[in-house]
Amino acid sequence: MTMIPTAIEAYRQALNSLDRAAYHAAFAADAVVMDPYGGRPLEGAAGLDRFFNGMERTWSRFTMTYGAAYAGGDRVAVNWQVEAEAKGGKVAVFAGINVFTLDDSGLITRLEGYWDARAMMAQL
Repeated sequence: MTMIPTAIEAYRQALNSLDRAAYHAAFAADAVVMDPYGGRPLEGAAGLDRFFNGMERTWSRFTMTYGAAYAGGDRVAVNWQVEAEAKGGKVAVFAGINVFTLDDSGLITRLEGYWDARAMMAQL
């Protein structure tokens, strides 16, 4: 099992505190986010803002916890679980795996999230 790199832990903490600036700080300027994977890639600062707009619109409380992490080269796969309360008061519990690519300075350059968005939305 791998230690969680600083930027990946900062990403989790930013989501948990719904802190947009901290979320941006975990990523390289040209980062690409596919969360969930298979959706439209979100690129650069505008893409990060688009993702975070959805977070702020949806959740009043968001708690992500990490399980095991596994590194290979510049990539780290981390399994996670979320318990979150929507603005309407309903609680969703969902889990998945994120695959992060890091640059030489340790920032996230690519995030691929593998989880079932439909199952999460059905809880809301």
